[in-house]
Amino acid sequence: MSRLTLEGLEDQLDELVMLVSAVAEDGLERTDRLDKAVSKLRDQLQELVDHLTASEAEHTGEEAEEDPTGWVERATPEQWAALADWVDWLQSHYEVSGEHRLPPCWPRHKGAVEELAALHGSWKAAMLTDMKSEGLGDAAVYWHDRYRGEGLRRACSSINRACFNTGHTEPFRLLCRSFVS
Repeated sequence: MSRLTLEGLEDQLDELVMLVSAVAEDGLERTDRLDKAVSKLRDQLQELVDHLTASEAEHTGEEAEEDPTGWVERATPEQWAALADWVDWLQSHYEVSGEHRLPPCWPRHKGAVEELAALHGSWKAAMLTDMKSEGLGDAAVYWHDRYRGEGLRRACSSINRACFNTGHTEPFRLLCRSFVS
C-alpha cells in the first residue's frame, strides 16, 4: 500500500470524525456506534502505517544490522553437493583445460567456492530466462560471453598455484588483526 493511499485514508478518517461530531447532536446511540467505528478505523489505519513503515525499512535495508555471510558459511550440504555436481558438469561439458581447469581441491579454497557459487547462480538464472523465452532471448549467449570464462578465471586465481602442480597446499593465512593495535 502506498503512502498516497494512506494519506487518502487519513483524509477519509478526518471527514468521518467531522460527521460523527455533527451526528452527536442527533442521538447518543448513533454517536457511540460511530465512535467505535472511528476508533476501529483509526487502529486499522495505524496498523497499515506501521506495516508500510516496516516494509519500506526492509526494502531499504534500514533494519539490517547483521553482517552478511558468504555462500561457504551459509550453504547446506545439499547446496554443496549441487555445486560440486555442477562444477564437474561444467568442466566436462565445456572440456575445460589449461589454466581454467580447476584442481580437485577447489572445495577447500573459499574464494574459489564463492566465485563458483556465484557463477552457478548466474548460470541457473540465464538458463531459466533462456528456457522461458524459448531460445529467443540472449541470456544464455550473454552468460557464455560475459561470465563463463571470466568466472572460471577468477575461481582459479583464488587457488594457490601449487595446487595445480603438486597437489593441494593450504592457503597462507595472514591474520590482519595482529597488525591492529
